[in-house]
Amino acid sequence: MFHSSVVKAFLGLSIVTACGACGSDGRLAEPGSATGMNVLIVTIDTLRADRLGCYGHTGARTPTIDALAESGLLFEQATTVSPITLPSHASIFTGLVVPNHGVRHNGTFKLSPDATTLAERFSASGYDTAAFVSAFVLDRRYGLNQGFTDYDDRFETTIDAGPGSYPERPADAVTARVTDWLRARADARRESPFFVWVHYFDPHGPYEPPAPFAESFSEAPYDGEIAFVDNELARLIDKLRDLALLDDTLILITSDHGEGLGDHDEATHADLIYDSTMRVPWILSNPRLFPNGNVVRDRLAATIDIVPTLAALTGLEPAGPVDGIDITAAPVAGRAVYLETLAPLLDYGWAPLYGLRRIDDKFIQAPQPEYYDLASDRAELDNLYEDRKDAGGLRAELSARLADWPDAFEVAGIQKELTRDELERLTSLGYVTGQAALPPGTRDPKAMMPVWHRINEAGRLSVRGEHAGAIVAIREVLQLDPTDGKAWSIAMQIYDRAGQSTEAETCARRALQLRPTSGVWVNLARFALNRGDLATFEGALAEAQRLDPQNGGIHIGHGHADALQGRYDEARKEFETALRIDPVRSGPAAREQLRRLDALLESRADDTKQ
Repeated sequence: MFHSSVVKAFLGLSIVTACGACGSDGRLAEPGSATGMNVLIVTIDTLRADRLGCYGHTGARTPTIDALAESGLLFEQATTVSPITLPSHASIFTGLVVPNHGVRHNGTFKLSPDATTLAERFSASGYDTAAFVSAFVLDRRYGLNQGFTDYDDRFETTIDAGPGSYPERPADAVTARVTDWLRARADARRESPFFVWVHYFDPHGPYEPPAPFAESFSEAPYDGEIAFVDNELARLIDKLRDLALLDDTLILITSDHGEGLGDHDEATHADLIYDSTMRVPWILSNPRLFPNGNVVRDRLAATIDIVPTLAALTGLEPAGPVDGIDITAAPVAGRAVYLETLAPLLDYGWAPLYGLRRIDDKFIQAPQPEYYDLASDRAELDNLYEDRKDAGGLRAELSARLADWPDAFEVAGIQKELTRDELERLTSLGYVTGQAALPPGTRDPKAMMPVWHRINEAGRLSVRGEHAGAIVAIREVLQLDPTDGKAWSIAMQIYDRAGQSTEAETCARRALQLRPTSGVWVNLARFALNRGDLATFEGALAEAQRLDPQNGGIHIGHGHADALQGRYDEARKEFETALRIDPVRSGPAAREQLRRLDALLESRADDTKQ
């Protein structure tokens, strides 16, 4: 049933190859044609374009998205500018490439209040603004709430996939909050238009769709997650229709990035910038503006184009420079979109990746540079760089652009060479052998994918309680790559679960030298407290506070110290503070500590009565 409707919807789209279906100048829509309309942006996390029916995937069950494409513009070639959730969304809502807004990774960067977001522009123009996000990585503390009157990032229902994952809210819970907001707005008879952003996280790993999608997609659970989101999007579209809002709402469907799914040996995303993780859907839909859907193949769209495109169509006043373009205007010949990921450097100490992508070719700057003819090699399997070192002019253009921005090592606060003391310390610990002591930023991420898999295997073994195997696996990684900060952090967790606190603390200290995070400082504080080293405990929590004042683990740590010293009222206040300021990330632990504290006090009260 679903397959036939998908094919019908896909074949129902006309194809724009030279803009013959639009204005003579190649324009796809007139400026101001959506003035006064509501605007709905839906970002579906980790969604590859080629897994949707309207993009040609015959195994998809995405009738809702396919139907939106049938009354809209579907851009066949569209790219994100970062394969990482927070930087990518910052680009979506500022129209800036990543170096220009400064949010280079998840969790450790925040969008500056000086940045102007699309929500701020709509709010200033009289729109009601609301956002509904479904993963902690987009919590308001990271700055994307700017301009949204309502920013719903408080999760009553969450899915916690375990260590290394982000707490998330499932699509049905997100849709329920959005539809409630729309109903309340209708009941209040609001006459101003709205700008709403809805974020669905479900296709992000691990792929565990709910019933009945788990059964229908038992062999393709990633597709099952997408089908679940499509089903929930249908509920949202139905609500717009029921409230007589659909014809007056401009809807944009896109993603922050795709998913490797094994292409180029990348299982997930963030560390490589091939099209498997960079090509995203880009669909602009409204039945009045685009009654006959068009597949647009004569230009490259990018997520940085969302701000200028929506601003042009809705008649917003210009507000500062952007890096994107109005993608509905005439196509720009030779356009090259900047791509990057600093995750390999910031997480593992590997080389950062930069790139430029045109509609039919791509250059990737890496220790082993890459150049691909996308017209004949969409899978990016035939590296032409050795024969075409100018990369069609992209190499020189990328170098010129990079010269305008801070060096990645400066951004990361990483020294480019190991000191003699560091080499001696690592050697004494048994973590430097042979060729392993390469300086940070040397290793090519694509060559390190087997190491990535081994790191994740070690983590999985540890979570399953197979501690000996996990320790063997992570030690292999650390001997091969002793400057891998993330591997040291995972080693800390592995030794901690195995009850080897001394080794865990050693790993924590090395991780903090390479990749200091608030979370690792909190763990170091815990190890120190267990040893009775209050000076290190306080100092570690102070560092954690400096890096992330909203980390509830800091207050949980203080609460533990208070409880150990019999200051139970102070401990309770600390646990309650953790629950209040960090409900998603630290809430479960804080609630557990409060439960234990109550049980302790109740037990002592009973002893006193006896």
